[in-house]
Amino acid sequence: MRASLVLATAIMASIALSGLAMAADEKPCHETVDDAAIARCRAAVTSEMATPRDLASVLWERGRNTMRADDLDGALSDLDAAIAADPSFAAAFNSRGVALRRQHRYEKALADFDAAMRLEPANAIFPANRGRTWQEMRDLNRAMADYDRALALDPKQLTALYGRALVHHARRELDAAIAGFNAALALDPNNAIGLANRADAFHDKGEFDRAIRDYGEALRIDAHYGAALIGRGRAYQEMGNFAAAIADYSAVLAVDPKNIFALHNRAAAYVRTGDFDAAIADTTKAIALDPNDATAYLNRGSAHAFKRDYTSAIADYSQALRIDADDVDALAARGQAYEELRDFAHASADYARALKLRPDLREIRNRLTRLR
Repeated sequence: MRASLVLATAIMASIALSGLAMAADEKPCHETVDDAAIARCRAAVTSEMATPRDLASVLWERGRNTMRADDLDGALSDLDAAIAADPSFAAAFNSRGVALRRQHRYEKALADFDAAMRLEPANAIFPANRGRTWQEMRDLNRAMADYDRALALDPKQLTALYGRALVHHARRELDAAIAGFNAALALDPNNAIGLANRADAFHDKGEFDRAIRDYGEALRIDAHYGAALIGRGRAYQEMGNFAAAIADYSAVLAVDPKNIFALHNRAAAYVRTGDFDAAIADTTKAIALDPNDATAYLNRGSAHAFKRDYTSAIADYSQALRIDADDVDALAARGQAYEELRDFAHASADYARALKLRPDLREIRNRLTRLR
């Protein structure tokens, strides 16, 4: 069954606003960060009762709060104003870079992290955040270089520790990835995302028991963590515990009925338990959510084939091939369905086309040889 899973990524560390020594009535720029407070702060700067950095700090703090509420445009407005008020404020460049990265405006984000690093070259979070940006751009070498730079400044910098581990995982360097997650989790043991990421590495290494243990720890911290439930379901599925896998996927769907990955994976588990109608129901829901989901058509076709409804199976495999004409699995499966219907000409054509794309498919080659 071919269902991809979204790799959760580690939470970015934030920079805390430094403490302020002045008494409240002497700090016109350090009240609540609403519009009225910022207006008072601007007036104080004009009358030289406050500094441009005071105004920039208030705007920065409101921008960060707005970003936490997922209002990225609002955050950028405040962070732009913070930088305009004090162009030497490195933290504002860093926060604006994070907001731009979250909008996938990577080149602008990189420019802001560059500026932050020029202003405060000893601050480890800045190269760590730039590394995260390179990583999202799939430039793993530059990402690793920045994570190394951050860790040279601060060996306990969590964004860089998690980021390095994720780069190792992306490179399929699974032992190095696990070691990296171990180092991060030793400092940050209750990070559910970090635990789930380490579990993903154990899963890909084939150590399903250890993966299940880590997913379980992540779920102890966050019982509704969908990625951990799906990951644990996959590990159970690999071990043949289909009832446990179905329970985890069902838990995800109870909260998020449109989760395409849970629908795909539960359908595959239902097929393995012989509940073909349930598998067809799940794949039909997936197709309703995304009519161009080739995997859903392929999986529904397989469920129909197990029911010996080869005509329906062929229709679904054909839909999968309409979406992806080079889907080898769909070609091979449709060929077998044609063969079951004794339509040897169409079966041979599908097998031949599959072998042209994947000459290493020995079973399909043997089937084609028997038909000729």
